[in-house]
Amino acid sequence: MATVETPPNAVAGISLWNRIDDALAAISDRLNPILIREARQALKSRQFTLWFVLLLVACWITTIGGVALVGPSIYYISAGGILLRAYYAVLLLPLTVIIPFSAYRSLAAEQEENTRDLLEVSTLSHWQIVNGKLGSAAMQMAMYLAALAPCIAFTYLLRGVDLVTIVLLLVYAVLACLGLSAVGLLLAASQRQKRGQNFLSVLFAGALFFTYSSLFGVAMGVMSLDPTDRGAEWFFWVHAGAASVYFTSVAVIYVAAAGLCTFASANRSTPLRVAIVAQQAVAVAWIAGLLAIDERVDRGTMYVAFATVAVYWFGVGAVLTGEPAQLSQRVRRKLPDSLLGRSLLSWFYPGPGSGYVFAVANLTLLLGLYAYAVIERSSGGGLPTNAALLAGVLTYVYVVGFLGAGRLLISVLRRFATLTLLGAFLVQFLLVLACSAIPPLVLALGGRARLANSTLVQVFSPAQSLSTLVDGDFTGSQLTLICTVALALAGCSLLINLSLAGREAGARRLAKPQRVLEDEAMNATPVRQEPRNPWGDLPDTAGLPE
Repeated sequence: MATVETPPNAVAGISLWNRIDDALAAISDRLNPILIREARQALKSRQFTLWFVLLLVACWITTIGGVALVGPSIYYISAGGILLRAYYAVLLLPLTVIIPFSAYRSLAAEQEENTRDLLEVSTLSHWQIVNGKLGSAAMQMAMYLAALAPCIAFTYLLRGVDLVTIVLLLVYAVLACLGLSAVGLLLAASQRQKRGQNFLSVLFAGALFFTYSSLFGVAMGVMSLDPTDRGAEWFFWVHAGAASVYFTSVAVIYVAAAGLCTFASANRSTPLRVAIVAQQAVAVAWIAGLLAIDERVDRGTMYVAFATVAVYWFGVGAVLTGEPAQLSQRVRRKLPDSLLGRSLLSWFYPGPGSGYVFAVANLTLLLGLYAYAVIERSSGGGLPTNAALLAGVLTYVYVVGFLGAGRLLISVLRRFATLTLLGAFLVQFLLVLACSAIPPLVLALGGRARLANSTLVQVFSPAQSLSTLVDGDFTGSQLTLICTVALALAGCSLLINLSLAGREAGARRLAKPQRVLEDEAMNATPVRQEPRNPWGDLPDTAGLPE
C-alpha cells in the first residue's frame, strides 16, 4: 500500500497555524475573566443587537437622505460638514447614553442577582472587576466606531471638513464614553439597596442625555471654528487643560469605583486620597502657570477659582467624613508604626476624623497659596486686596465649620440608624442647603427685624454672606459681627473634630496573626538565590528550596 507524503509547504503551514492557535489560546487564558463574561453577555443580548441594528439603519437613512437632499450638486459643493453633523449625532447616542448606562446596569445587576458578594470575595482583585467592566464598555464602543467609520470617511471625501476636525470629534466621543462608563460603575458600586439603585438609575439617565446634548453642542462649536483658530495657541492650551481635568478626574473616579468593589474590611480610602492629592497638585500647577504667564488674571478671578476649589474639597470632605469610624484589623495591620509615619501618613488611612483633617489640611495649603497670589497681584483690578483676602478666609471658615458640624451630626445619627457613604454625603449637603435657605426665609418673614439681628441670622448662610461681602454691601460693624461669629463657630467645630481625630491617629499597628503568616508563607513563591559577589558566594539564606 502506497503512503501519501505531505508536502513540506503544507507541513510548514499546519505548524504555523498550530503556533498561532496556541498563542491565541495563551492570550485568551490571560484575559480578564470579567471581560470575557461581559463580552459574551453583551454580544448575545437583545439590547446590543437592537441598538447596533438601529445604528446601521440610522446611518443608511442618513447617507441616502443626505445624498438625495444635496442632489447632483454634490459634485460641486462641500457637503461633508452637513453629513458629519448627522453622523456624529447618531454616533454620540450609543457612546454617551447606551454604553455608559449598560456599564452601570452590569454592576448594579450583580447586586440584584446576589452575585456581587461572591465576586468581591473571589480570587479576582477589585481592580480586575472594574477593568473587566470598563473593558466590556470599550469593546462595545469599538464595534460602534467600526460600524460608523466608513460613513465618517465618506464625509471627508465630500469635502468641507478636514481630518483634524474628524479626529477631534472622535476623541471627544471616545473619552466621553470611557469617562461616563467609569461614572456609571462608581454610582452602581456606591449603592447596594434597591431603592437607591432606582433613584440613581433615573438620575444617571437624565445626566447622560444632558451630556449628549452638551457634547454635541461643543462638537458643533469646534466644527464652526476657522481652521486658523484650531492652530492657535489658545486652542492648544484649552485642550491641554481640559485633558488634565479629564484624566485626573477619571483616575479619581476609577480608584473610587475599584475601592467600592472590594470587601468592607479592606483599605478603600488610601488609594483614593492619594489620587485626590495628585489631582490637586496638577490643578495647582496649572493655576500657577496661568498666573505666571497671564497678567490679566485679576483678584476676582482668583477668588472664583479658590471658591471652586473650596466647594470641591467640601464635596471630598463630605464623602471622607462619612466613612466608618472603626478600623478593621486588616487595615490596622498596615498602619504606620513610627512617630513620624503616624504624624504624616495617618491622615491617608480610613476614618471620618482623618478624612476631616485631610480635607482641612489640603484646603489650608490652598488658602496659603491663594493669599500669596492675591498679595503678589496687588496691582491688578477686580476685588480690592483686603476684600479678596477676607472673602477667601471666610470661605475657608465656612467649609471647615460645616464639614465639622456635618461630621458630628453624622456620628450622632449613626447611633440611631445606619448611614451609608451616600447617606452621609446627603446629610452634609442638606445641612448646608438648610443653613443657606432658612436665614433668607427668616429675614423675609420678619421684615421689622433690626439690622444687627438680620446680620446675625445672615451669618449662617454662606452663599448670602459671601455674595454680600464680594459686592461690598457690608458695613464695618456688620462685617466684624459676621467674621467673629463665623470664626467662633468654626473654631469650636475644628477643635472638637481634632480631638476626635486624635483618637483615630492614636491607633497602633496590630501584629499579623499566626494563621495569616502561615498562609502568606504557603502562597509565597520561592526566590532563586543568586551569588552576591563575583566569587559565587550565596547570601546567608542559602539552602532554601529553589
